[in-house]
Amino acid sequence: MRRIVRALTLALLLVVGSARVLAAQAGAVPPDTSNSDAVRVFIDCQNANCDRQFFIDQMKWVNFVRDRVVADVTLLVTSLRTGSGGSEYTIAAIGGEKYRGRVDTVLVYNQPNDAEDVVRRRLMRTFALVLGPYAAKTSAAQRLTLSYAAPTGPSAAAQTIKDPWNFWIYRVSANGFGSGEKSQSFGNMFLSASANRVTAAWKINLGSNISYDQSEFDIGDGEIFKKIQRDFGTNVLMVKSLGDHWSAGMTANAQHSDFSNYDVNLRVQPALEWNFFPYKDFTRRQLTAFYTLGMQSVRYQDTTIYNKLKETHPQHSLNVAWNARQTWGSVNVSLFGSQYLHNTSYNGYGVSGFTDLRLTKGLSINIGGNYSRVNDQLYLRKGTLTPTQVVARQEALATNYRYFVNFGISYTFGSIFNNVVNPRFNSSRGGGGGFTISF
Repeated sequence: MRRIVRALTLALLLVVGSARVLAAQAGAVPPDTSNSDAVRVFIDCQNANCDRQFFIDQMKWVNFVRDRVVADVTLLVTSLRTGSGGSEYTIAAIGGEKYRGRVDTVLVYNQPNDAEDVVRRRLMRTFALVLGPYAAKTSAAQRLTLSYAAPTGPSAAAQTIKDPWNFWIYRVSANGFGSGEKSQSFGNMFLSASANRVTAAWKINLGSNISYDQSEFDIGDGEIFKKIQRDFGTNVLMVKSLGDHWSAGMTANAQHSDFSNYDVNLRVQPALEWNFFPYKDFTRRQLTAFYTLGMQSVRYQDTTIYNKLKETHPQHSLNVAWNARQTWGSVNVSLFGSQYLHNTSYNGYGVSGFTDLRLTKGLSINIGGNYSRVNDQLYLRKGTLTPTQVVARQEALATNYRYFVNFGISYTFGSIFNNVVNPRFNSSRGGGGGFTISF
């Protein structure tokens, strides 16, 4: 461990020293690219269409900073999918420093087929509108203008729009891949179809999918091991809005799975959800309790460890989740559990969570993972697996727990102002900068 730390330290010193030498060789220090009087803005957006370099290049009247602690305004951008397959962006301009306590929120809607350039320009235009009042108090105000493009045709608000599809959206997709070498080969095919209808009162999702995986391994002496896994499924979700905090509905699904020994697994569960916060705030915060109660009927491919080929049992589940996205970062935590009612000793429960925190100037950490207790594997096949089948994960294995963890820390230091965009050699590296340690 000491050698690793020593090597990282030497590498960091070498990079910093080389940068200073190159700067000295370059001659005069380049002019400052920022206006000290301009609004300092930090963009907190995790969507692919938030092209930060584009905004920096186009919005010269703003100082984009890399740390929210020194920002006058933080643009917190969240997005969600609309019923048509498009997107709704919620942009919250949150004041910092001398503007602390001020929050302005606007919505931006995009169609499902809008090009990325159209979306980013629409976002830039909205950024400019919400940042205008802040810029009006700077020296840049005398060089800013606000214009209005009056509609040339009939007013859209006066037209009655008739949707021939009645809000239904249909989607069909197919994809696959194949790879291999002398001693092994892999292939996959996946087909899916869905029909969705979303209104303020109802949400209906219908979907089905087919997955086929095949792998072959040459394990020596002319022996070929072949693994085939098929998974077919259909699911239905129907939800009725019941005010600002309640929703009621039903979930149903049918599944065939070689991995889980299901010939047919049918589950129908009425459901109820309560949100502590109004649903309209869910892009920024949620605290929900989701409860289901229903029946599960299964026909197995092979006899289970409980000597069953089919069975039907009542089952219920509860999931309590807290999600928040604020200027200090984001957090997602959930407690979940399910239980068979014919024998409550058959159950599963656990906790999962992820947090991304900006602790202080330039320093952020992210921690995530989940842990669950497993006491409900009624589907396990009777008999034993060969070592090859175990390594290839051909079937589900008996266990009483599962877990996953991840941890990361990053620290960025140096100049907080630099509004220059240089796209050269972008394809040769992932971009970015700073100093990152991750586990």
